[in-house]
Amino acid sequence: MAAIGLIAYASAAFAAEPGITLYGVVDTGISYTRVQDAEKTPRQRTGLTTGGLSDSLIGMKGQEALAGGWLATFQLESMIDATTGSLADPSRFFDSNAWVGLANDQFGEIRFGRQRLAGQQFGSLLEIASWKDMPMGATFKASDNYQVDNTVNYLSPSWAGFSFGAGYSFDAIGGQINGRKSPVSSVALKYENGPLLAVATWDKAYLSTPALRDPVRPQAWQLGASYDFGVARVSLAWSRQKDGYVGLDGGDPDNLGLGLGATEFVRGGRLDAYLAGLSIPVGASSSVVAQWSVVKPHWRWQDGENAATGHVATLGYIYNLSSRSRLYAMAGVAKRYSLDDQVVQNQGTTVRYMAGLNHSF
Repeated sequence: MAAIGLIAYASAAFAAEPGITLYGVVDTGISYTRVQDAEKTPRQRTGLTTGGLSDSLIGMKGQEALAGGWLATFQLESMIDATTGSLADPSRFFDSNAWVGLANDQFGEIRFGRQRLAGQQFGSLLEIASWKDMPMGATFKASDNYQVDNTVNYLSPSWAGFSFGAGYSFDAIGGQINGRKSPVSSVALKYENGPLLAVATWDKAYLSTPALRDPVRPQAWQLGASYDFGVARVSLAWSRQKDGYVGLDGGDPDNLGLGLGATEFVRGGRLDAYLAGLSIPVGASSSVVAQWSVVKPHWRWQDGENAATGHVATLGYIYNLSSRSRLYAMAGVAKRYSLDDQVVQNQGTTVRYMAGLNHSF
């Protein structure tokens, strides 16, 4: 809360300055979740939840006009738990974004600091339904809401609908010490023309020996497109992830320590994911959204059993009270797929029902 208070104080102090904006989202709802884990033991939880439709957060962003058409830009952003008022990550002041950059309409923008990689920024545009723990990023982890330290991103302007992004982290998990660095690379391409959006991304991490006993190089490819027909928007995507989750944003069922996923996945495994999403407007102020993802692991567990195909499916309704306030309700199921640890041997089924209010400012 001290961090949030400081953000508010700084925003008030600079309220008279041009190009500085205080913004945020408060999202709170009630959810029921029933989990049947790998031991087939059901667990249930009912109560308040934060970030049901989108993350609760508060931030500042701004720009200053420079000579020659250039802009100095920045963004500072913290995710919060709206049910308790605490920071989502107490160890970081600005866990979601903390970067400064230079931008030009003709040459694009370059950003320095903690931020989302170019592949994540482009890939997540294909998402239809962003429900807590069950969005596109639940299975397409390279499009999940993750950030990387020590990163430089370049985002190009649009040329005839095409735009390009590239990112490089000098060290995603450490202090940029030579011989101990774990860099990450990201490349993304986007084509946007009216109702059509097409995206292709590639990300790779180079984990050093100090970060992991046996170094690995997780990779992720993503390819997809969406089209808005007016009566409905349709999104289709494919992802291939190898040797663990490149964003280090997955579960850690075997205590490897980095969010890479299961050991069999990290040590030569491959994970293919397929996504289909549909958004149908209902009148002028609401929509029905549906999203389904299939996950196909390609590895064997230590006892020789093939890893099973998993599914994550959601159906929801969003009602716009205004341009900034929305009511929502959803139902979702994850079969043979863990919302915490992704692919786990003999994983059961998770069912979730949720309703809430999302307000942005």
